[in-house]
Amino acid sequence: MKSNSVSLILLAAGESSRFGDEKLCSNFRGKPLLQWSLDNLKNVGVLNKFLIIKPGFELNRFDTGSFKILINDDYRKGISTSIVRGLCECAEERTGIVLMLADMPLVSGEDVEFLLESLLPEDEMVSFAYDGRKGFPTFIAKKLFPELLKITGDRGAFQLVKNGQAKIREIEGSERNVFDIDSPEDRLQIW
Repeated sequence: MKSNSVSLILLAAGESSRFGDEKLCSNFRGKPLLQWSLDNLKNVGVLNKFLIIKPGFELNRFDTGSFKILINDDYRKGISTSIVRGLCECAEERTGIVLMLADMPLVSGEDVEFLLESLLPEDEMVSFAYDGRKGFPTFIAKKLFPELLKITGDRGAFQLVKNGQAKIREIEGSERNVFDIDSPEDRLQIW
């Protein structure tokens, strides 16, 4: 699939409730957590890139590069609202989206490129996986958008697989594809 027909959506509008503070502004290995994702994805060649944030987020602390900033006023209703916010901004000519989570600082732009290069015409959803766990980045084909727009609450795109509405193909990844920061202690993990 051509990367210039895909939009990348970086989800960064969570409440950080388990972290106890705004985790995306916290330090991880020398820079703010969100900056890792922005830097890792800055050279990914896609149709467009969206960064979904909540109102009042301290965006002036970050170099957002070519990301278009979208505010999710409904962020308290769960991750589904950020996905919908991004989908509603995507260009009509897109053939799919790549979802990324902003609290996964070790996922690389090369991961996104490998994902896009590995897509097959019949793919509905494709994701990295490691040690039996679904990871990121995750590709979702345009034909699933109508169902994706109906997801509510704190459920992501994988809900479509759980409900039998989509088929997922997994690509073997590594620990970086499933590693996220949920608590301050997570920042100390070394592997």
